[in-house]
Amino acid sequence: MYTYYLFPWNRNYMRPIERMPFNEIFCFKDVEKLQSVLIGDPRSRIQVDLLESYKILRCSCCNKSGNAILPSKHDSSIMYSLAQEHGDLINLHDWFQSFRTIVLQPTTKRKQKTKQSSNGSGDQSAASIQARFCRAVTELQITGLIRMPSKRRPDFVQRIAFGL
Repeated sequence: MYTYYLFPWNRNYMRPIERMPFNEIFCFKDVEKLQSVLIGDPRSRIQVDLLESYKILRCSCCNKSGNAILPSKHDSSIMYSLAQEHGDLINLHDWFQSFRTIVLQPTTKRKQKTKQSSNGSGDQSAASIQARFCRAVTELQITGLIRMPSKRRPDFVQRIAFGL
């Protein structure tokens, strides 16, 4: 205070930073928010994006359904939603059957396609569903959400990421 009386020009330069325009640029008080933005958490972001893929894809039918698993969702999103229903170990055969059931759900467009298709397309459809399943499992493995089977349990996949 003593210097204030000796040097009156300090009044103009010694203002609190909160009074300066755009003080948020210089002073950031919420350290946790700053750390989450700078460091990030890619695994949780991937999990949220897989569960809410309709927001990214702007799918109107999936947006109306909420948390229901629809065949119009991306295969990786379907697989991750199904994985949420299992524990830490997921039986690949059961997971495939669940995926196949969802993908083959009848819709009006699919009923029209099946009437026009020939008898040989059933085998091709089973092969394409299995290829889509394998691709989605590989994508989940690449993102670090699941671990591929070990030598002890080759028919199981282990979930790595939990909690959303």
